[in-house]
Amino acid sequence: MPTRRVVQWGTGAVGLRSLQFVLASNDLELVGVKCFTEAKEGKDAGHLASRPSTNILATADTDALLALDADCVLFMPRDTFLDPTLPGSPSRPWVDELVAILESGKNVVSPLQSAMHWRHLSAGAALRDRLEAACQRGGASLFFTGLDPGFVSDCLAITLSSAAGEITQIRTTEVINYATYAAPSVLESMGFGLKVEQLSSAANDSLVPSWGCALWLVSDALGVELDDIVLATDAYPSPVDFTSPGGLHVAVGAVGALQWSLTGMVGGQARIVSHHVSRMGDDMAPDWPRIGEKGGYRVEIDGTPPLRAELPLGLAGGTGTCLDDAIVMTAARCVNAINAVVEAPPGYHLLNAMRTIGGRHSLAR
Repeated sequence: MPTRRVVQWGTGAVGLRSLQFVLASNDLELVGVKCFTEAKEGKDAGHLASRPSTNILATADTDALLALDADCVLFMPRDTFLDPTLPGSPSRPWVDELVAILESGKNVVSPLQSAMHWRHLSAGAALRDRLEAACQRGGASLFFTGLDPGFVSDCLAITLSSAAGEITQIRTTEVINYATYAAPSVLESMGFGLKVEQLSSAANDSLVPSWGCALWLVSDALGVELDDIVLATDAYPSPVDFTSPGGLHVAVGAVGALQWSLTGMVGGQARIVSHHVSRMGDDMAPDWPRIGEKGGYRVEIDGTPPLRAELPLGLAGGTGTCLDDAIVMTAARCVNAINAVVEAPPGYHLLNAMRTIGGRHSLAR
């Protein structure tokens, strides 16, 4: 396989993990690193990734990176989990940046959730058309993937559904502790730390744009049209005042845990459900569902035969926590998609249009 030249665009939690994977691969060559803070500018990529020196220095100079000869950009700017198609949305700037990358002729893989599909967004068709046009102008391919969404709640669910003769409902579940997630603004956009009465509005603004994609990807694979996506939320008021290890302050009575679901309706029936139990500490909402000892994922299919697959995370030999394992898996999914995206024809590709992605850059050589 030819060596692919890669730019790592963003060095947050997922970006640093993907940077480590790129540096460890014999088939990938790092040629550039985009950073968004002064503290990281000019730092060697190896230093940022806790690896040996690479002589590749992180830069905030977008034009310099666009001028590089690169096969693929791992596009991982921090996002606020909001609809990028709404005027004035804090998530809107990454769209302009992404268009410039595509028009420069570079293929892109990204874990940004909102663009894994387009039909759940306020102006999704316009976003789809703009990204497709940028791909065609630059002769580049674009693919969004991750873990949930991007793998468990869509790709794995779709794959499992192919082994069922009859299906009445598909459900996916994520159980995760976000306490160490060092992005308070993102957690607040989801509803954590807010007053319980503020949750409904915040959840609708962030959860549907960020996870609604999975329901459309599954419905596409099943060949059905969604009538609606219904959001249901439940909040656990924190009994104590605390600041999480990741820096989010939660006052007494504010949202310390969220249990929410998105339900895809087909012909008036609840056919596809994405369920999440999200905590800001293992002591929050002690009676709510759990997976394994530290959290994880589940896919269930009601049908013939009924099917159930469970992925507990935080197991021995990993990072030790569900959240950090999930971050590693998100990064790995993106890195392992590089070759498939580079070899795909120009265009904005959704999951069901991509070939099967395996651990292309993960297998020990």
